[in-house]
Amino acid sequence: MRCIVLVMLCVMPILMGCSTTSVPMHETVTSYTVTLERTACRGNCPVYSMTINGDGSVEYEGFMNTPFKGRRIGVIAKDSISAMMRDIEAVKINDLQAEYVMQSSTDMPSVIFTVLHAKKGLIRGKRIYDYQGDATAPEALRILYNRIDSWYSIIQWQ
Repeated sequence: MRCIVLVMLCVMPILMGCSTTSVPMHETVTSYTVTLERTACRGNCPVYSMTINGDGSVEYEGFMNTPFKGRRIGVIAKDSISAMMRDIEAVKINDLQAEYVMQSSTDMPSVIFTVLHAKKGLIRGKRIYDYQGDATAPEALRILYNRIDSWYSIIQWQ
């Protein structure tokens, strides 16, 4: 399972390029994988990647300015994943741009947010590159990132 997710995360952005396809939002949560990556800034911004799989497994890798550096594996309740998917649907993920890169301010980090849906061998996804200095990005999207960030403390780490 872990290898499949790694392949999906590595291959999908290449296959998708700059374009995105719509993600079907009314499927079982087990068919989704959501990744939140935060990049470096000029200051002390946390740099990490967290992947939440629909089966409840979570993969985290902290790089800089994070509570934990290195890889961690954990589990989160499926109810939380269902709530996250409702939140993703509420921000109308399929209607959002693939990039928010206008520099309203400089030296800010970026967030790379990816939602993948796999069913019967078909993978569809939406990848959003969000430079945090772009004031045009929807506030609801950034609230979603912060909500996912807050899960770090409730994940049952192994």
